[in-house]
Amino acid sequence: MRRVGLIALFLASLVSAQRFEVAAIRVNRDPAADPNVNNLPGGRLIVTSQNLRDLLKFAFDLKDFQLEGAPGWADGDRYDIDAKAAASSANIREMVRSLLEDRFGLKHHTETRELTIYSLRLAKGDLKMTRHDEGGGTKARTACGHMTGQRLTSDVIAKMLSIYLGRDVHDDTGLPGKYDFELSWTPDAGPCPDAPESPSIFTAVQQQMGLRLESTRGPVEVLVVDRVEKPSAN
Repeated sequence: MRRVGLIALFLASLVSAQRFEVAAIRVNRDPAADPNVNNLPGGRLIVTSQNLRDLLKFAFDLKDFQLEGAPGWADGDRYDIDAKAAASSANIREMVRSLLEDRFGLKHHTETRELTIYSLRLAKGDLKMTRHDEGGGTKARTACGHMTGQRLTSDVIAKMLSIYLGRDVHDDTGLPGKYDFELSWTPDAGPCPDAPESPSIFTAVQQQMGLRLESTRGPVEVLVVDRVEKPSAN
């Protein structure tokens, strides 16, 4: 009986470790507030002016095209959150998931759907990226119409491209190792401030990286919101 009790206590501690010890949620009514998520040392999370869609994407590590069923107000009301975990080593994303379930009444499920995606493949001619396997660590920077990477694998590059393309990008290059690259393009919304004229992202990927993006269909994991409500009071 003693052993059973200890196991039950251990399992209970695992469940509690997935939740914030304290969490305050308030509606942010400042239209000039900058949206931000700060994961601070000691298991503390400070969220400023984030809507429900942003919170869902952060909690489940999603891109826009992977989220369905969110209500209309998910893009409107913005929230400030000040939360503290009991343990500094807690998984913050898991904690935010529990917060959404506890305070927003979130119910959800995941599905794998056949959607339009891009396949990242080798283009004809020479590869324009530089092989860089030596040394440790990686670097990646993105800005308006500009992306650079150091010691990145091709699957990581595909994931970076998917952020700007609004679709999942599957790595079908077959490239081994890690690479350095620099990519400049003109976004669909128009030229970036003080930026030189650049081609579309599709042309840029081929000319500057030696790769190509091909539209196709493939499996994509999607989070479907079954039920969610405006947060309960603190």
